[in-house]
Amino acid sequence: MLMKRIRLALLVLALGPSAVSAQVGGPDVVDRLVAIVGDSVVVATQVQEEIQRMALGGAPVPTPDDPRYQELFRQILDQYVDRLLILQAAARDSLIQVDEGLIEERVNERIEQLQSEFGGQAMLQQALAAEALTLAEYREILTNEARTENIQQLYFQLHLRDATPVDVSEDELRERFQEASAQLSQRPRLLTMRQVVVAPEPTESAVEAARAEAESLFERVQAGEDFAELAREYSDDPGSAQLGGDLGWFRRGRMVREFEDAAFGIFDGLVNEIVETDFGFHIIKVERYRAGERQARHILIVPEKTDADLERARELADDILGQAQTGTTMAELAESYSDPAAPDSLTFPFDQLGELPPEYGVLRSATTGQYVGPIEYRLPTGESRIAIVHVIEVREAGAYTFEDVKAQLTAQVQQEKQIEQLLAALRARTYIDIRM
Repeated sequence: MLMKRIRLALLVLALGPSAVSAQVGGPDVVDRLVAIVGDSVVVATQVQEEIQRMALGGAPVPTPDDPRYQELFRQILDQYVDRLLILQAAARDSLIQVDEGLIEERVNERIEQLQSEFGGQAMLQQALAAEALTLAEYREILTNEARTENIQQLYFQLHLRDATPVDVSEDELRERFQEASAQLSQRPRLLTMRQVVVAPEPTESAVEAARAEAESLFERVQAGEDFAELAREYSDDPGSAQLGGDLGWFRRGRMVREFEDAAFGIFDGLVNEIVETDFGFHIIKVERYRAGERQARHILIVPEKTDADLERARELADDILGQAQTGTTMAELAESYSDPAAPDSLTFPFDQLGELPPEYGVLRSATTGQYVGPIEYRLPTGESRIAIVHVIEVREAGAYTFEDVKAQLTAQVQQEKQIEQLLAALRARTYIDIRM
C-alpha cells in the first residue's frame, strides 16, 4: 500500500521547459514520438505514464489491447498538447511571473504531508529509494509540478479576465445538473442576507489636513526625493507601503475608476497630480507601461478618523435600521449609504459564519425576514465598520436543487467555453503535428 501511494505521488508530468523541449532522435532512441507542439515534443511514454497514474488513482482504464485504450490515449494526448500550448504561451507573456516562494511553500507542505503518511523522513526516503530516487530528486519533481500548475492558473486568470462573454442555454445547465446531481452532497443550512455597511466619515478639516500632507509629499517627489522611500515612511496603504508603494502590473478593472484614469493617463517615470478616491489621496508614479497595462507605485494619505466620527456613524446606522424597518428597501439604502468595498448581499452556510468578523455571530439565531444590527466590527486594518443586516432567507439543510446551483453551473460552463475558445486560438497559431 505504501509503495502504491509513493508511485502515485511520483507519476507527475514533467512539463518544465527542459523536459518538453528535448529532441527525439539518434540511434539510442527507443521511445515513439506522438506529437510535435511548437518547439516541443511529446513521446508515447509520457502519455502512458499519465494513463498509469489514472489507474493507480482508481480510475477504470482499459488494457492496451482493448480498442478503447487508443481512444483514451488520444484523449490524454490532447490534454497534454493543451497544457503545452498554455505553457508555451505563458513563457512569452511577461506579465506571468511565478512566485517561487509560494512554490517552495507548497512543496514543503507536500513533503511534510508525505513524511507524516509514511511515518517519518526515513521511511519516505526508503520508499523513494525503491523507485531509484533521492529526496532531493523527488523535491525537484514536485517543484516542477507545482510550478506548472501555478503557470497554468496565472495564464487563465490573466486571459479569462477579459474574455468575450459566452451564452449558456438553460438546457445545457440542466444537463450538467443531471450529470452532477448524483455526486452532490447534501446542501448545508444556508443564510441569505442583504446588508448596508457604514464607514465612519472624516470631518472636512481632517480631509483638508490629509490633502495638505499629500501636496507636501508631492512637492518633495517633484523636488527629486526617492518615491519608494517616501512611500515606506508616509503611505497609509498597508498592502504596499513596505514595498515602497509598489502595486505591480495591473490592467483596467482592478483599481477604482479615479485611480485608473490617472494611472492610464501617464507614462514611464511620470508622476500625476494628486488623485482623490474613496480611500484618500493618492500620488501615483508609473514605472513602466504597455498597451492596456501599467506598473506603478503610489503613496496613499488617508484622512484621520476620530471617535466623534465613529459616533456619527453609529447614529447613522441606527437611522438606517429605522428606515429599513419602515419600508425603505435595502438596495436603496445601500446605494445611498453603504461602503462600496463591502458586499451588499451574501449567501453562505451557517457553518462558515466563522469566516466573517466575530460580531456577525449574532446571525446564528437569525430568522427569515429579521433585521439584525447594528453590527459593529473592525477590518484587519483596524478601521471600524457598522453593518445593518436584513435576513432574506434561512434555508434548512437538504438536497441541492437546480436553482441552488444554477449560478455556479453557469459560471463553470461559461469558463469552460472560454477556455475552449482560448485553446482554439492557441492551436490556430501554433504548429501541431499529431502522430498516432
